Amino acid sequence: MIKTILFILFFNNITLFVSDTTTTKIDFVTEIDSTQLVRDTILADSALALDSNVATINRKPPLIYPVVENNAFHVGEKLTFKVRYGFVRAGTATMSVLKETELNGNPVYQIQTTAESVSPFSWVYKVDDVVNSFMDKRGLFSWRFEKKLREGSYKIDMFVDYLPEDSLAKIHTIRYRDDTEEERYEVKVPPFAMDVLAAFYYVRTKSLRIGDIIKMVNHDNKKVYDLEVHVYMREEIDTAAGTFRCLKVEPLLKGEGIFKQKGRLLVWLTDDEYKYPVQMTSEVAVGHITTELEKIEGVKHKIPSRISE
Repeated sequence: MIKTILFILFFNNITLFVSDTTTTKIDFVTEIDSTQLVRDTILADSALALDSNVATINRKPPLIYPVVENNAFHVGEKLTFKVRYGFVRAGTATMSVLKETELNGNPVYQIQTTAESVSPFSWVYKVDDVVNSFMDKRGLFSWRFEKKLREGSYKIDMFVDYLPEDSLAKIHTIRYRDDTEEERYEVKVPPFAMDVLAAFYYVRTKSLRIGDIIKMVNHDNKKVYDLEVHVYMREEIDTAAGTFRCLKVEPLLKGEGIFKQKGRLLVWLTDDEYKYPVQMTSEVAVGHITTELEKIEGVKHKIPSRISE
């Protein structure tokens, strides 16, 4: 605005130096026009400044993306579990850090879990689940979540894309019944929310002590809720993969998961910096399920909490 006014004043002075043949009337008109122009310019610049201030007030502050130190898991890690229904082997489950990749230009880990029933259990209740989480490599929050659950007559596919800048999750679900039911919808979620699988791997990066409660924001389906993981006690657990010193924890989950979780879920994590899940027990739609670590692959380091193999 100041530069505009100075230019107008400079132009008016040049007008005043016109030869004496220029009439006073002309000089007078020039002064009136320039004064009006100055006034109009001030008003215009004031309006622009007001618009700029309003835009500044309405502009959302930039998101500060979290950075989480991760020494707990790496690409190539694969954990295999045997799944028991009571004393009967019901199936096999895996948890794998498949690869590092990019999603919309963001570096991510692709984490995958699978669960598959075996005969004769599958004759009664067939299970074939695949769940993928694409979690930010630096901040360990969710960018995308996919699950394909096949549990008895229960069949559903779900695909979720997270948009932290918009505080939004875009969801596409397909339910397979007599007729296929498809639905697309959006849910408002806080930035950097986690799906249930990403939350599990995030907890593995934390330093856990007895009595701790780890809190995080979790999203599942149409719900957003605070997920808490309670750390209870130390125990030794014998598995097919060896005997481990463990921490017993309980995540308070509310959503659907592998084997369509229902009721309490207790998890035993190795009492070291890697927090490998050694054993899980849960109530499911068809009873009580125990998941026991059977094999660890893709890990080159020694596991400090393993007492014997």
